[in-house]
Amino acid sequence: MDFNLQQARTTETIMNVLQKYPHKIEIKLDSILIDRNMTQFQLHKLTGIRMATISEFINGKKGSVNFVHLVTIMAALRITDISEIISVKFDKEVEEAWKEEMSNYEGRGLTAKQQELEEEVVKTM
Repeated sequence: MDFNLQQARTTETIMNVLQKYPHKIEIKLDSILIDRNMTQFQLHKLTGIRMATISEFINGKKGSVNFVHLVTIMAALRITDISEIISVKFDKEVEEAWKEEMSNYEGRGLTAKQQELEEEVVKTM
């Protein structure tokens, strides 16, 4: 299941930042449950997380991730790598631009592009 952050309830400033960097969020929990022949109800019983919450997460209806729930699900399913449950991939152009930007990064403070973004964000806050 893919999740579209454009549907999330958040500030306009945050949405502007997200729109600058096209990305795709993939929620893999449904596939994991199918592969393990498990139901959402069984996951609910293993974790104590509400059925509605599990369903909303699987179907991309949750606008944010509750880390307590995520870690509980990982523990219940014996998953040690968060990328097995959820992944975020940025468009190739974004990845290439960031790679170029970071190629000269010396590990001190913000890059010039980050400073520009910071200034833009501060203006809108």
